[in-house]
Amino acid sequence: MIAHIVAATGQAQTSPSRHAAILPYAGFSLRAVAFILDLIVTGSFFLLFFAVAFLPAALGSDSKLSGTEEKWVYIVLLTYIPFVPFLFFTLWTWRGQSIGMIAVRIEVTDRDGEPLSATRALLRAIVWPLSMLPLGIGAAPVFFDEERRALHDMLAGTVVLEMP
Repeated sequence: MIAHIVAATGQAQTSPSRHAAILPYAGFSLRAVAFILDLIVTGSFFLLFFAVAFLPAALGSDSKLSGTEEKWVYIVLLTYIPFVPFLFFTLWTWRGQSIGMIAVRIEVTDRDGEPLSATRALLRAIVWPLSMLPLGIGAAPVFFDEERRALHDMLAGTVVLEMP
């Protein structure tokens, strides 16, 4: 991963020793597309988990779930619910990108352009849902902030950069 330096010009640039390219802060549209792609990926996992959970009931003659099948549904849900935040936390600390961010070539770093520490990635993962309530209002600062940061970026001390 390339170390980035956030320039006073309102853009980020990579270290001159590595690259001389200037990396702009990612705007709302790229972040929204990345978010939608992440929803598609996580939704697909959810559908897959649910298909596995309901497969025994679908193959049986009864339309009602038995006690064992109902337990499987709960097991699947209890596995899936912590899986999504863990996936994002792992990807942010490993690459600085979720699956959607990889697709649209944006990356999250700390404000100095360094990769996220595990602590900062965890903080971002925790405050992100708070930033989306109510009605995603926490994303509004992206339109006004000089560094195009959403509320969760401000709280976690992160920026999102467009990659070359």
